[in-house]
Amino acid sequence: MKMNHLIVVPRIVNNIGDWYQLPLGIAYISSSLEKAGFTLFKLNLNTIAGSVHDILSNVIAKHNINTVLTGGLTGQYGAIRDIAKETKLINKDIKTIVGGGIITSAPEHAMEALEYADYGVIGEGEIICCELLETIENNLPIEKVISIVYLKNDSYIVTPGKPATVDVKTLPFPDYKGLEFDKLVKSVPNTLGMCEYNTLPIVTSRSCPYKCTFCFHSSGQKFRQRDLDSVFAEIDYLANEFGVKYLSIQDELFGLKKKRIKEFCDRIKNYNIQWLANFRVTDITPELIAMLKEANCATVAFGIESADNSVLKSMNKRITIEDTERALELVYNAGLGIQGVFIFGDIAETVETATRTFNWWKQHIKYELQLSAIITYPGTELYKYALREKIIKDPVQYIKDGCPLVRLSKHMTDEDYKWLFEQLASLPRMLHNLPNQVQVTNIDYEHGNIDVTGNCVTCDTANKWEKSRLFVLETLVCKSCGRRHIAPIPKPVTDIISSNIDKLIDKYGKVAFWGVNSYFYKLSEQLNIKQYDKLFFIDQSDVRCGLKILKHTIQCPDVIMEENIKCVVVSVVQYFSILKQPIEDDYQQEKVMSISELLSDIDNI
Repeated sequence: MKMNHLIVVPRIVNNIGDWYQLPLGIAYISSSLEKAGFTLFKLNLNTIAGSVHDILSNVIAKHNINTVLTGGLTGQYGAIRDIAKETKLINKDIKTIVGGGIITSAPEHAMEALEYADYGVIGEGEIICCELLETIENNLPIEKVISIVYLKNDSYIVTPGKPATVDVKTLPFPDYKGLEFDKLVKSVPNTLGMCEYNTLPIVTSRSCPYKCTFCFHSSGQKFRQRDLDSVFAEIDYLANEFGVKYLSIQDELFGLKKKRIKEFCDRIKNYNIQWLANFRVTDITPELIAMLKEANCATVAFGIESADNSVLKSMNKRITIEDTERALELVYNAGLGIQGVFIFGDIAETVETATRTFNWWKQHIKYELQLSAIITYPGTELYKYALREKIIKDPVQYIKDGCPLVRLSKHMTDEDYKWLFEQLASLPRMLHNLPNQVQVTNIDYEHGNIDVTGNCVTCDTANKWEKSRLFVLETLVCKSCGRRHIAPIPKPVTDIISSNIDKLIDKYGKVAFWGVNSYFYKLSEQLNIKQYDKLFFIDQSDVRCGLKILKHTIQCPDVIMEENIKCVVVSVVQYFSILKQPIEDDYQQEKVMSISELLSDIDNI
């Protein structure tokens, strides 16, 4: 029996119109299902305002939908679960199918956490989803489909067999138009070294041959590269249909085979398109840098992770800080942009190793590297270690909590961790530069962004940055030399936020801010709140609890119930759509809002 299927991209933006990292996995599934001849309807929740329930209800009724497919990463749990839950509330007979890293990394635990998913797809979904939909349409035994997980007799069953490895050379292009990804070109990323309109992603390979302890390859361990003729046919399509000006190459590792890189560079340089890609520091040579520069490569991204060799060894990085120093110097001297992150908190981390990395970062501030904490994602070697050591006691709840930071190191005390996270919260905006002669020329309170002008601190080029998002850890990139700068936090913004916080306290009695990053840490110092004693700061991660902010101690979410707090403001905006529903469900909140809503007139809330 022919059925009507609906594929849904979860809502991961804070405001409709925001830039977001486009989920190419869903786009490949969509085009593969369409190529196979299924009757498929498409919905991207990042392009439509309104409640998920209302939007889904309208689409399901209009097209008489029989199955709903969605998926994504574990960190997007709340948004994925929301789709499955609302679908079942609309019509319990609709089959819900979830795929992506969230299922592949921990099939049974993820399905239990999602609750409303009928079937989970393990691994690459282009072949499996087609087989699963054909099985459902023909009412055949589900257990015959390889590599899916489903509930049977109160326990989750993973069907046996290993699915065929997807041949990336034969896949259709991602479904850019059907999932309305063309609307993304109207937004500016202002992140990861990208600051252009008409920025779109592309994938030229899958997986990675390396096995870093904090990485999980949802597409399997086998590294596969697309034929460059196919890649450039897709680039031609993106150029002709969307006028792409900047390509974000989303390969886990782009720079592996030098012959292929050379051919790519020889061909891309005629397009007048800038691009970003991931390389290993050990592969960087003067000859390679010269090729990249001539080919309009704007940013070279690296997995740097630590400045301490013992930590790098523990991570199985197979690089040294000396390799990193040599590569960064070559890239920087060539005038190319650099993207890289130090992640703290590995099993081997100590106060001494962390201090060594912080000191190295300060001494090489010109590279504009980011500072972050290591996340123990399901499926990784770190995650397996955390389960064995009972650091993560409840894997299902861990997924529901959004994979909060955990204490992996046995060499650091609670006080050591407090020190570590104070550094991560305070240092980035303390030591990074604002542009010279910086001015905020416009504040868009409705959409939460600002226009900024200023001169680069390195080359003195005058820049204009449009629609730089507030509340986000982003950088202003010089369009001449690639140097990064932090965005200012305008006083009118902190004034209206302070005023609206007092209004919320008047209405709800107490207000809690959920989530702390370095942007919010700096923003909080500029707030002028009259009813300061009725303000609370909370974070899901135990390792951040105890950190001081505005002379308050960050507390764990239990304080919401203990203090009878009825209003929660999510301060890390990119997590709002993911956290809103779980916070409402778990803590019986009257009001859960994004910090960006504090830019509006809230008198009537």
